[in-house]
Amino acid sequence: MAELIKIIGVGLVTAIAAVLLRSTKPELSFAVTVAGVVIILIFAIDLVSETFGIFAEIGEMAGIDDALVKIIVKIIAIGYLVEFAAGIVEDFGSKSVADKLVFAGKVIIFTVSVPIIRSMVVLIGNFLEML
Repeated sequence: MAELIKIIGVGLVTAIAAVLLRSTKPELSFAVTVAGVVIILIFAIDLVSETFGIFAEIGEMAGIDDALVKIIVKIIAIGYLVEFAAGIVEDFGSKSVADKLVFAGKVIIFTVSVPIIRSMVVLIGNFLEML
């Protein structure tokens, strides 16, 4: 809960400072926004790193290969990072670039997920052979 309060606090201070500086010093407003985003990402990465162990435990209990668990974590990370980056780009007025970032993220997620799709097809094939 304390981490959430820190993240919200940094977000609010960053947003207020950026808005106040935007009219007088736009370049400083951009720098403040980037610094705030970096701080928020550092807090978020610390929180996410704690959960990786939980994913490994879940994979072990379910009998899922470690590589597949890593792929799932990568997919989640890619989704969040791309959405975060697209939001920042859109905030700076480049909606079309943000849309392309989201599209590229989806392509990357699809590419990374191919081994999972392959495993599912093999599993279904093995299941159908048993029938």
